[in-house]
Amino acid sequence: MNRLGRRVHGPLPRASRAAYVAPRILDALGSRAPLTVLRGPRGFGKTTALVDWLSGMDDGVPTVYVPLDEGSRLAPGFWSTMHAALAAADLDGQAPDVDGEDPDRVAVLGALLRHEDPLRLVVDNYHEAGHLDGRSEIDDQLLELVRSSAALELVVSTRSLRALETTGALSVDLTVVRPADLAMQAEDVAALAELHGVAMTQDDASELAMELGGWPAAVRACIAAAAVGGHQAAVDAGTVDGFIEALLADVRSTALREFLMRTAVPDEFSAAAARAIVPDGTALRELRNLRVGGLLRERETVEGLRYSYPPAIRDALRRVSFELHPHLEREVHIALMALAAQEEGPIGVLRHAVRAQEWDTALRIIAEEWSALLTQHPHRLIELAGSFPREIADGDPRLQVVRRHLPRMAPAAEEEVSEWTPTGAHFVDAAVKQRWQEMRETTDEVHILIQSGLAAVFAGEQEAAAYAFERVRDHGMRQDDRTARLLGIGGMLTAKTFHGETDLALRLLEDAELADVISGGDDDEVSRLVRVGSRIMRAIATVDGMRPEAHEAVAAIVEPGRRDELWALAIHARGLYASVYGNEEDQARAVGQLRAALRHLEPGGIAESTIGTQLVELLVAGGMVDVAEQVLDRLVDGFVSSSTRAYLLHAQGREQEAIDVAARDLGDRRMTARSRLINELIIAAALYRLGQGTAARRRFTRGVRIAYETGQRRPFALIDADIFAALAGNDPDLFALRPLASTTDAQRPHAVPSTPAVPTELSARELQVLAALQDSAGPAGVAAALGMSVNTAKTHLRHVYRKLGASSRDEALVLSRGLSGERR
Repeated sequence: MNRLGRRVHGPLPRASRAAYVAPRILDALGSRAPLTVLRGPRGFGKTTALVDWLSGMDDGVPTVYVPLDEGSRLAPGFWSTMHAALAAADLDGQAPDVDGEDPDRVAVLGALLRHEDPLRLVVDNYHEAGHLDGRSEIDDQLLELVRSSAALELVVSTRSLRALETTGALSVDLTVVRPADLAMQAEDVAALAELHGVAMTQDDASELAMELGGWPAAVRACIAAAAVGGHQAAVDAGTVDGFIEALLADVRSTALREFLMRTAVPDEFSAAAARAIVPDGTALRELRNLRVGGLLRERETVEGLRYSYPPAIRDALRRVSFELHPHLEREVHIALMALAAQEEGPIGVLRHAVRAQEWDTALRIIAEEWSALLTQHPHRLIELAGSFPREIADGDPRLQVVRRHLPRMAPAAEEEVSEWTPTGAHFVDAAVKQRWQEMRETTDEVHILIQSGLAAVFAGEQEAAAYAFERVRDHGMRQDDRTARLLGIGGMLTAKTFHGETDLALRLLEDAELADVISGGDDDEVSRLVRVGSRIMRAIATVDGMRPEAHEAVAAIVEPGRRDELWALAIHARGLYASVYGNEEDQARAVGQLRAALRHLEPGGIAESTIGTQLVELLVAGGMVDVAEQVLDRLVDGFVSSSTRAYLLHAQGREQEAIDVAARDLGDRRMTARSRLINELIIAAALYRLGQGTAARRRFTRGVRIAYETGQRRPFALIDADIFAALAGNDPDLFALRPLASTTDAQRPHAVPSTPAVPTELSARELQVLAALQDSAGPAGVAAALGMSVNTAKTHLRHVYRKLGASSRDEALVLSRGLSGERR
């Protein structure tokens, strides 16, 4: 009998002086549950915990310690080992002579069932029990033994999940120490370091625990190495590699060993990725085994569950796998390419192609998906381009553009990349094809910059687009390349117009060569393409600036033959014009055209949002606020639509909401000058309606500054003429920002009749409408206050205005002051 502080029978291993077992584990072992299971992979300190616990204070319970080995992999060998251990502890029973029964099994079960005094049976390495045959029967019989014997406590340590644990949880009190419980936490690492005399901060302890996944044996080895070497405790690659080699050698299943090595190649993987990496049908089974065994971390993401190994373990698996199978990593990345196409899109396929060193495939992906990669994944494209061999990178124009120009075109942060669907517009293809044909069906850097600039325009990255087209134009100037000059300046004009930089756009239109093409000079393919696009941009810019030549510019638009994004922009230009200069009929016609244009555009693109927001403006101007809200709700919610959302809320009288929405995106670097000015003016107008005149004028001044900087004027026409007049005061320079007849009318003092309208001229319902108007900004507020539809409120307001002789809300309230008694 061993005297180790407990009455322990059996060959208890030597306790490690360098080991540390967390109190939580000792407490779990000391809970004296009928069944206790320690489960974890090799090196997770199961035996160490048992030895430490059994070497501690004696609780008076006789204990039999039974370590299993390879001889227990068949059921007869297991029962033989158990019989021998019980016999050594004087617990042997006379086995009855039963034909066909295993005498060792009968003896073990009989002895334990007849033993009425407290007894603890500790079975170490229980994963060996019946591993090759009989595991289910062994689990069932031991579980039945625990259920039947009130005095028996069974403690097992195992590397695998057994029915003894899963079924046992349903029928007996069970304590389970899982891999996550055995894994060392930061405080455990710090305590172990203190035992070894190694200085370690809490942050260092947390880092080591995280890198190794809390693997006790690996943590202990790294700290021991630091103690011997006299250096700071950190991951020791050689030590961890040795553990991984032992782990792989210890894995009996070839399928599991293959799974370990293959799934360590990606940083993390999904269940679908595991099936792609290990296509023999065992992936999900092995995934479950490793997850339950504690070697895999599970993380929930919006795309579903993701699995990964602790960083140092993953790195060691990669190193060892590369030594054993040099081509394994390449095979895994090739296998993941098809899955990446479904889950991640082109950037995922490109990443795996590059890591597999499939250079031809990678170049083909870059060529075919250039627009999407450039606008949606610029930072990752830059990173992956750096992995190409120099001889390949130097010979490919797209990789040259990525290396030389994309760092200056990409947004500062990866979170700021475009949210828009790349366009496949015909005019984009035409521009690129024209350059390709001129270069005798070869691709040069200018070709790629043209393609890049157009992609950036329709990704909302106007500064990047202007940069690309400026490089194209510079090339044209240096090399006397007319196509490059025209496409370069035409692209710059498009970028500046899109971005709302009206003065700069109009200045570009003064270029002699461009002006000649716009007026109808040469009729080659490039000239026709530039002429059509530039006339549309000229119309938009002149309307944005409310220039006198806007009427002529809109009339000169040549509608493209193809109904693509360029054609939609021509419709947009006419819609802008109608919003400022058109009568009700003109605006209604523009609404119909814009609706038709939306049906021809790809959903999710910036062109759809541009057309859709213009449609909303005109619907609001026509009093169809509810319809406008429905249209806006179908568009992508981003910096393009935020100013229109604020405009709609302002029209609905929801002033504080309008202010919040308008202020939200003002800091977005992609927001156009046009949208920034609209947002500032909406904030100013909303503040004015809320009675905050000083704050309103301050915001109005900010809007005026934007107008002077960019040449934008049209947004001033979107706010009420009376509010504009109140905010502009008597400054003629400010009134010049809104060159419309309604502005001049707003300047004049309103003619107030000397005698107010006779109360009897207003019906009872109209008096209620007039009362509600005092607390409401318009029809929507009146409708909400009185429980009527917006259209009904508009009808009543028209009658009220007519009977009072008023032309606006403010005038109606002034004229109705004498009716307060009657309204009550």
